[in-house]
Amino acid sequence: MIEFFTALVISYNMSGGYTESYVWFENKKHCQQAMKSNIYDVIYENYENTMMKCHVSDQASNIIRPLKRPDPK
Repeated sequence: MIEFFTALVISYNMSGGYTESYVWFENKKHCQQAMKSNIYDVIYENYENTMMKCHVSDQASNIIRPLKRPDPK
């Protein structure tokens, strides 16, 4: 199994201009946990036109390889 670095992309309008911020995580699961937290509510409270999404990169953060079987004797 391979895990990939994932960015939480936060998009919003501030002072009439479009702004995007990125917070990087080691995998999609961690990004989704952050997105489900109250961080969205805090930002939306101040900037109504807010969107968030998790964007999975093509850079591997962890490669889980199966264990080698012992040699039969």
